[in-house]
Amino acid sequence: MTAHTRRSFLKAAGATSLGLGGLQPFLALSPATAQEAKVTPELVRFSDDVEPLIRLIENTPREKCVEMLVGKLRDGVSYRQFMAALFLAGLRNFKPSSGGMHAVYVIHSAHQLSLDGRHEERLLPLFFALDSFKRYSESYAKQKLPRPEERLQPLRGVLPAAEKAWDELHAAMDDWDADRADRAVVALVRSRSASEIADGLWPYGARDVRQIGHKAIFLANAWRTLQTIGWQHAEVFLRALMRSLTANGKNDFEKQPYLANVERVRKAVPRLPGDWAGVQSDPGPTKEILALLHDGHTADACQLAVTQLVEGKARAGSLWDAVHLTAGELIMRESDTGNLGGVHAVTSTNALHYAFRMCGRAETRLLILLQAVGSMGEFRNQMAPGLKDTSISRLTTLEIPRSEEAAAHEILAAGAHKPRYADKIASIAGEAAPKAFRYAQKYSEPDAFFREARRLICLKSVEEHEYKYPAAIFEDYRLVDRQWRPHMLAAAVYYLSGSGQPDTPLMQRTREALGAK
Repeated sequence: MTAHTRRSFLKAAGATSLGLGGLQPFLALSPATAQEAKVTPELVRFSDDVEPLIRLIENTPREKCVEMLVGKLRDGVSYRQFMAALFLAGLRNFKPSSGGMHAVYVIHSAHQLSLDGRHEERLLPLFFALDSFKRYSESYAKQKLPRPEERLQPLRGVLPAAEKAWDELHAAMDDWDADRADRAVVALVRSRSASEIADGLWPYGARDVRQIGHKAIFLANAWRTLQTIGWQHAEVFLRALMRSLTANGKNDFEKQPYLANVERVRKAVPRLPGDWAGVQSDPGPTKEILALLHDGHTADACQLAVTQLVEGKARAGSLWDAVHLTAGELIMRESDTGNLGGVHAVTSTNALHYAFRMCGRAETRLLILLQAVGSMGEFRNQMAPGLKDTSISRLTTLEIPRSEEAAAHEILAAGAHKPRYADKIASIAGEAAPKAFRYAQKYSEPDAFFREARRLICLKSVEEHEYKYPAAIFEDYRLVDRQWRPHMLAAAVYYLSGSGQPDTPLMQRTREALGAK
């Protein structure tokens, strides 16, 4: 997917299994004019090879973007080039004080679903990501957001010397000083390796669970996007990241688990067994942590987690299982009001577990793990009014058809039709979830279910969480111990697109642009 050529695009887009038909006739789209390619002084300017494409994305009306993308890919723009331009356009219009722009976060999720999808579906998530950016742009324009001072500005001031850049960054982050952190991170990008920078930034990505986990989600998803589009785009991403990580300042920060977890890490690291970070899972420690988080005992859960590790009674795998199960449980417990707390519990857990796997220093890894435990307690307590008493460890099962494919279709037919809340939540809890639990018990690798779910995501999804959530929980499914996988699949169906939903208007426009009947 990272090197789609014109020929491979034509082959994929011309597939008939989705009813897309051939590519003729393409709808006409005029090329960008010289006026459209101009960059106004208040905008951050990107390199000459990508700026015209960014400006085309920004200036093309939403209703013409499908045709624009088809035309650019037909003219030879690669998948990776367009993905990079879309990512950078989102960063230029970022609004960190409100959690940023979901159109930036969703690019990794869309790309992941592309990689895992069937050949004829692999370009569809890119159309969704483009439409997502335009939808957010329209919304921001109506609200006159982000304000000029919130947009990513040209770099100001003098960069610190390379040997002082880390000290500058740490001081800036301690003071929640966005401008100082901006200069420090640019100095780091221009002098240090990607792996070193990642290791140094993850504690800050994990420290603040305000904005329902979006800071960790931004760091993890955008970092993974960079792995596809190239490190040459790191500077603008990291500058936007500094604005996000310092948003909200110190206000009420001391009430979060972070400072207590930093102290736990300081005391625990010298005493950790050599195998503390292993993936082995023991159900005993998992259930203990899960029970504490179920009742919202955040500090007790963090302390028990570090005690279990230091005393060799558990390894990290057991604790991560508890975190993933709590996240899944929260989406099952939340009320029928449309709250997305459970969805963000899942996606932020996915981000933190990714960070844990990528980091090398024991101090950073332990802090991320304890922050993951603590963040689940924070999510639970913020969502407390109206939470059901559902326990993910006490799920029931229902029988399913003998055929794996038929069972997958039946589960997704009973699943999350929209509106998700109110009329369909009962059928999810009473039918889809128990059948999904049985399905995962019967099929240890539920490939048919994942294939059908991904197809429905492409055809039916209307907003970013319907991409971010499945991309996260499908990955997490294989990160937990096998004994817990049925529980994860049962939780997954609470926010998957259902087969009873109509195809989206975006899909209809895509068909028209491709000349389908």
